Amino acid sequence: MVYDLIIVGAGPAGITAAVYAARKRMNFLLVTGDIGGQAAWSGDIENYTGYQFVTGPELAAKFEEHMRTYNIPVKEPERVVELDKRGSSVRIKTDKAEYESRTVIIASGKKSKELGVPGEKEYKNRGLAYCATCDGPLFSGKSVAVIGGGNSALDAALGLIK
Repeated sequence: MVYDLIIVGAGPAGITAAVYAARKRMNFLLVTGDIGGQAAWSGDIENYTGYQFVTGPELAAKFEEHMRTYNIPVKEPERVVELDKRGSSVRIKTDKAEYESRTVIIASGKKSKELGVPGEKEYKNRGLAYCATCDGPLFSGKSVAVIGGGNSALDAALGLIK
């Protein structure tokens, strides 16, 4: 079967694309390692539109509930390992199967680069954050450290100063 659309990733962007595809009654498939993406791994979220406060797992549950409303076809957990353009279609190979589609949306998100230092896993989302823009306001009035280099670290530090 050749799908009209395959969406890779089920974070906020991938799920939004899937909801629109379902509403348009497209022949599509959502392939993901997990539902919720990076949002699901987050602790407290204070900057997601429509919620003044929600935890990552609560938000991921809301995403999943919204998807069930539209009976979105999901292949989970599947990791995409290869994409290959073949004429007018794209072959998507996962760790479990192969699919073919005319169009692909890659909404695979990002994963923060971990430092590999002692205590990192224990303090992740409990005082240790990877996004100054997202999590900086949670530490307002407190001493913080920015670990990194180059423009990204400087940008984060300048943002936190405000």
